[in-house]
Amino acid sequence: MSHSVLLNPDHALIRDFLAGDGTPRPFDANPLARGLGTHLLAADAREGSVTLAFTPGPQFLQGNGCVQGGSVAAMLDFALALAVLTRLAPGQSHSTVSFSVNLLRPTHVGRYIARGRIERLGSRLAFAHASLALDGTEELVATSTGVMSLREGTQAGSSGRPAVI
Repeated sequence: MSHSVLLNPDHALIRDFLAGDGTPRPFDANPLARGLGTHLLAADAREGSVTLAFTPGPQFLQGNGCVQGGSVAAMLDFALALAVLTRLAPGQSHSTVSFSVNLLRPTHVGRYIARGRIERLGSRLAFAHASLALDGTEELVATSTGVMSLREGTQAGSSGRPAVI
């Protein structure tokens, strides 16, 4: 499958996954995803949902041995963003314009499962929610809601500056 019109490597990876057999795979389209040990476990374009696994390394720990809150927020933001990407056409992209995170309990070293799902997809904005739980449990450690601004492409404009949303 050619992705010449896809400018966002995250979108290209999610489209390839959706077109494939659903076998879990590393989500390595960007450095932060690689650093967090991200794997794409499931995606459903009809539902606008994704399931991701994260295994954050020691570089993401605070002094008390818990995963730093900003890293937890990044895991949730990936779930929000990728859920929206499941429903966007080639050449479309989005930017997170706002999201809130609820840190429900300490996030210790381990493997985490994030689930993201679109709540509403409009012509300009998408609304989504995500949850994060320790693998093998249903006990949530964090939740998030987010709003994404939809746009065509992600390339810089002809002036070299980022395209205006």
